[in-house]
Amino acid sequence: MKAQAWLDWLRSGDRRAVAKAITALEDREAEALEALGRLPRGGGCVVGITGAPGAGKSTLIARLAKEFRSRNQTVGILAIDPSSERTGGAVLGDRIRMQDLCTDRGVFIRSMATRGVHGGLAPAAADTARLLRDTGRDWVLVETVGVGQSEVDVARLADLTLVLLVPGMGDEIQTLKAGIMEIGDLFVINKADRPGAGQLEEEIRASVEHAVIFRTIAADGTGIAELADAIARVHAQNKENHR
Repeated sequence: MKAQAWLDWLRSGDRRAVAKAITALEDREAEALEALGRLPRGGGCVVGITGAPGAGKSTLIARLAKEFRSRNQTVGILAIDPSSERTGGAVLGDRIRMQDLCTDRGVFIRSMATRGVHGGLAPAAADTARLLRDTGRDWVLVETVGVGQSEVDVARLADLTLVLLVPGMGDEIQTLKAGIMEIGDLFVINKADRPGAGQLEEEIRASVEHAVIFRTIAADGTGIAELADAIARVHAQNKENHR
């Protein structure tokens, strides 16, 4: 398909156009890449959400998506998953925790395999996040695969980055020493009803100057509205500062 045809289709608002264009971007089709480059920048925000496996990223993202939808805002979700050794596809492509969002026309969900790339992102992730933003989503939530210390690439594609930590996992100090702590705009202590949440917050504050920290229990929605408010504030401040 020619670049102009891609543009016309994407501008029509057809969800199938977005899905097909993402596949074309994954395949690095020149016409789709050209069309992406010709799309005007949307006013939405790309939010990177990173953290170690078990931090509750998928659950948090599902809750945030529902919160933004309750505010009549549209959401794109890009979930980066480990690649299958056999097929190269996304191992967790069914996104079980997000299935109840699939019938909401205001939410677009796409899983994408890393295809062996280190750094927590798939090769076409940046282009896909831009496409979702520039075709009209207010919020694009990008969930990284959860690879620990190397998971810093998300900061390059995101307008702001959330770092999730969980008390009692046994690796908090190591995580705090990692480069991942340097990319966070907001820090989220998820599963904050666990013992050690206060100590973890103290450790974050000791390691990151002026850290902005929220406590959430994504499983029951505790703290999600406040976190969504903070995300919106940071985005507004960044736009005002032309960041």
